[in-house]
Amino acid sequence: MEADTDRLTERRDSRESKPRATVYIVYIQCYFVTIATILGTGILGLPVTLAHSGLYPFLVSFLIGFVVQCLLVYFFVEILQRAYAAQEQIAKWGGCFWTENDPLLKKSRKIVPLQVVEKVKGASLSHEHIPLQEEDDDADDKETTETDGMLVADHVILSGQSAIRPPDLHMLGTLFLPFGARQLFDLVVFLNFISILISYALAGSEAYAQMIGVPHFYVIPGFVWILTFAIVFTQTLMQPVISVFTLVKGSLLIATVVVTFFVGAEVSQGINNDFHYIGAPFLMGTVALGGVVNVMPMLYQKIAPVTHQVKHFRGAVVAGISTCTVLNILWCWAVLHIVPQLPCSPMSTLGNTTAGPTVSPVSTVTTVSTSAPVSPACAHNLSLERSAENGEIATLPLTEIIQTMHPEFSWVAVLVQLFIMISITVSYLTLGSAMHHTVVGWVEGSWSEPGFCRYAPVFEGISKCCSPKCLYKSIISLFIFAIVFTVAMLDPKGFVQILNRGTSLFINLECGIFIFLMVRNARTGNFSNLEIPLDTPWLLYHLHWLVALYFSFAVGYDIVDSIYKTAT
Repeated sequence: MEADTDRLTERRDSRESKPRATVYIVYIQCYFVTIATILGTGILGLPVTLAHSGLYPFLVSFLIGFVVQCLLVYFFVEILQRAYAAQEQIAKWGGCFWTENDPLLKKSRKIVPLQVVEKVKGASLSHEHIPLQEEDDDADDKETTETDGMLVADHVILSGQSAIRPPDLHMLGTLFLPFGARQLFDLVVFLNFISILISYALAGSEAYAQMIGVPHFYVIPGFVWILTFAIVFTQTLMQPVISVFTLVKGSLLIATVVVTFFVGAEVSQGINNDFHYIGAPFLMGTVALGGVVNVMPMLYQKIAPVTHQVKHFRGAVVAGISTCTVLNILWCWAVLHIVPQLPCSPMSTLGNTTAGPTVSPVSTVTTVSTSAPVSPACAHNLSLERSAENGEIATLPLTEIIQTMHPEFSWVAVLVQLFIMISITVSYLTLGSAMHHTVVGWVEGSWSEPGFCRYAPVFEGISKCCSPKCLYKSIISLFIFAIVFTVAMLDPKGFVQILNRGTSLFINLECGIFIFLMVRNARTGNFSNLEIPLDTPWLLYHLHWLVALYFSFAVGYDIVDSIYKTAT
């Protein structure tokens, strides 16, 4: 036991002793990966949901969503810390989980009781116990020998591995959710990944197809499978590549927004606001700012579990969300200044919708003459509403209007297309890597010797990535990506529908129900004894009810709205 404790201390000290420059590079990487995760298809699908609501209703719902997402980050960082602390206890006690009903818990205050997690080869139900620290080391060695290398605690049998497994989404569900809920959580997480990746496949293929001038249906296979093989077989290179391309992506977005504002000032397209339609940007806003919790376990393994590093990690994620909030607002504002909200609506034929209607003949003639530059958009039916109905990304009508009505700004359309291609590619790599990381955690948590590896010894020793376990991880990931590819090919025009219905439903279910339960269970019962570097402040912790209410309302609204639109 002392040797295991010494190894844990050495491992933590080695991680804490990283050069300061290296640690700050990790924070910067976390910041950019957060942006890459959030600044995906949400920013492309968000403007088309403003066809009826306009800018002000979007601002209200979006800023509320920003506050809730920041609170969610605080709670999720605490969950990650408690999961890591639980793994430290497992490694300290030789891979053993003590259960709540164990009678020997009363004899030692240093043992932290945890839940049952897994069973391993050769395990049978037993009521033997490993010796406590007060007993001799000889008894500890004897116990280990009698169980053939497996340590026994109450009825829990675990392998005697001392390595600390970094937290992943599957582990969080296993530790902090009851039986039944953890299986549903895994299902919702994978459905969430699949729906987001489908939307990325559709949006990315549209962007590349528009650039090269071919139907996007033919671009989907190349887009999906090239990036998929990069994710599955070059995982160690992904995060540095993502960070670099996210920097390029953010720079292009800032340049695009600035230039689009300049073009919008020339177009002078009015904006109509109607709070009756606040629900559409509300649902899409949960997608446009959501999903960061799915990549946080992948990022958390890069820092040491000490106070200052956890605090800076949390700050980097919140800073990334804040940056994405500002960029999303500016982007939507810029698009609304160029693309009409409704086809041939009064807003399209009147120069300024903020002014009240007039009956003066002179005013009428003047208004019509000033709206002439916008009339080609009506003639070609270019509007946000049309894009929403066709499941298109917002940049399609934007670039078409710029190229046809303002050819002097054609270079702006090229800049927008370049930004979209890089943005979707980076987002697909980021979320795909997070999904593969979750698959790896699921395989690690449920791997058993009598399973797949019994039938694949021939692959041992071929290469590091050809071990049975590694092959199993790759096969499962490729199977999930095959589902993404199949659905994208069957429904190539469903970009907005998938984002606004499937993705928003799964994200809100994950955050509103399962993560809420994790937050509650991580501070009650057995896990309350775990020591973590950075607790959530008491006042903020009690706001987890507000977070649950927000996401639960989003789930309910999504379901009711879907039923209503299906019925009508």
